[in-house]
Amino acid sequence: MNLKFLVLFCFLFFVSSVSALGITPAIKNINFEPLGEVNITFYVLDASENEFYDVVIRGGDLTEYSSINTDTVRGNGAFVLTIRFPEKIEQPGEHAVSVSIKERASESSFIQTIVEVGATIKAFVPYPGIYGDLTLNILDGNVDEKIPVELYVINRGNNPLEIKKVYVDFISSDHTLSKSLNFTPYTIPVFGDRYFRKYLDTSGMKPGNYIGRARVDYSDLTREVNKSFRIGSLFVNITNFTNLIVGKGIQKFHVSVENGWNSPILGIYVDVSINNDLNESRTFRTPSIDLNPWEEKTIESYFDADGMTGGYNVTLNASYGGRNTVVYGILNVKDYSLVIYGVSAAVALVFFIISYFVIRYILRIRKKR
Repeated sequence: MNLKFLVLFCFLFFVSSVSALGITPAIKNINFEPLGEVNITFYVLDASENEFYDVVIRGGDLTEYSSINTDTVRGNGAFVLTIRFPEKIEQPGEHAVSVSIKERASESSFIQTIVEVGATIKAFVPYPGIYGDLTLNILDGNVDEKIPVELYVINRGNNPLEIKKVYVDFISSDHTLSKSLNFTPYTIPVFGDRYFRKYLDTSGMKPGNYIGRARVDYSDLTREVNKSFRIGSLFVNITNFTNLIVGKGIQKFHVSVENGWNSPILGIYVDVSINNDLNESRTFRTPSIDLNPWEEKTIESYFDADGMTGGYNVTLNASYGGRNTVVYGILNVKDYSLVIYGVSAAVALVFFIISYFVIRYILRIRKKR
C-alpha cells in the first residue's frame, strides 16, 4: 500500500467517523412567567443507536432556575429541561440558558473526534410600562409592480400596547415623499405581537433607491423604524470602460455593466465604436453575458490597436431585452516606445538630480576637512 493511498484511507475513515449529531429545537423563545414552570422536551437527531450521550446544562443567567431530568440519553432519545421561574427578575430584556449533548470517547476509534451540539432557550422579561419593538421589512422590486411591506410590532412592556396610528412613508433619494401606506390601529396585549401588512403599488414611482419610514403612535409617543430598498427598471448601466491603452497590436478592452432591474437580464452585449477626426476607426462587439438582479460585471474583449495613436472618440451601445444604453467617452492610445522613452528620461533626470546633490555634499565635507 503506497503512502498516498494510506493517507486517503485515513482521511476517509476520519470523515466517516464524524457524526452528524443534532438536537432539536436548536433555539426556543419563551416568555417569563412569575413563579411559573416551563418544561421543554429536546430530541436527539442522527445519533448512533447503541451509543450513549452526556446531557449537561452549559450556562446562562437562567441556569440557577433550570434542571434536566437525565444526564444521559441513548441513541435518538429525548430529555426534558425544566425552568422554574422566580417571582421576579430585576433586569428586563432577554435571558437565556443553554444545554448540550456530547459524544463519549470510544477506545475502539482510530482517530477520536468528540462531537458536541447545543441548544439555547431564551426567555424575555418585559420592560416596565409601555414599550414596543418595531421591525420593518420591504423587498426590492420593479416599477409597475406591487412590493410587499411588513411592519412587525412586539409588545415588550408589561402593559397593553394601544396603537393609535400606524403608517409607512416612502421617500426617494432626493428626499421627497413618494407614497404612504396607512394601517388600522390595534391594541397588542402583553407578550403579544402584530403584523401590519400591505402592498406598495410602484406605479408612477421612479426607479432608484428609497427609504421606507414606519411610524407608530402609542401613549403620546411616536416610534420610528427605517428600511432601505430599491425599485428597478429594465435598464443596464455602463459604469466603466477602458480609456487608456499603451502599445500596439491586439489589446484588451473592458466594459463594466450593471443590472438596474430586480430580475435577471440575459444576453447583454456591447457594440464599441472607436474613431477620430482623421476617419481612423475600429468597431467590435463584446461577448454576451447574463446579469442577476442588481449585479455588476466586467466584460473582457479584444481589438486591434495597430497603427493607432492619440485620442479617439468612443461610443458604447449596450443591447439587452430589446433595449439599448448608449454612453460616449474618450480613449487615449499611447505608443509603448514613447512611454518607455519618457520613463527612461524621467529616471535619468532623477538620477542626475540625486547625483548632483550627492557630489555637492561630498565636496562640502572635503572643504570642512
